[in-house]
Amino acid sequence: MDVTKACESRFSCRKYTCEDVGNGLIEQCLECARLAPSALNKQPWKFYVTRGDIKAAIAKETQLFGANGFTDEAPVLIAVTVKPKIADKLADKIKHQDFSSIDLGIAVQSFCLKAAELGLGTCIIGWVKTKSVDKILNTAAGEHTKLIISLGYPACDQPPRRRKSMEEIAVYIS
Repeated sequence: MDVTKACESRFSCRKYTCEDVGNGLIEQCLECARLAPSALNKQPWKFYVTRGDIKAAIAKETQLFGANGFTDEAPVLIAVTVKPKIADKLADKIKHQDFSSIDLGIAVQSFCLKAAELGLGTCIIGWVKTKSVDKILNTAAGEHTKLIISLGYPACDQPPRRRKSMEEIAVYIS
């Protein structure tokens, strides 16, 4: 699949079959995330692949105010964490830019595009009780959950997309 096809087919899937996703497929997605570029090659991310009771506990931490009930049905939830280095924190203060979050976004999108190529559905979830997930995962000092990715085989078709026009999102300056 080419990049445009992957971008066209990737959507926020919120309905999954109960079929498990094999580790081989997950590892292909993780490999694409691993290859993602990052500022100063820091690669500040870590992907926690969860199933079973741990996945169920994390699913509850995504269901704030009745949102994200579909996380109970997703066969896999992946908690993505960052552990910024001292240099990252200094750069963040000087440039007022959260570079580790930018890096994380690049890696997560790479993961999700590969999942789409493999026929898997994903949803990137930022509405999460991250400190609770950190406790469930027993993350290292300085390492913090930033988001969750639900992963599984879609049990729905891609919904119609509403996107802004090119004129609304792009400005050419000479």
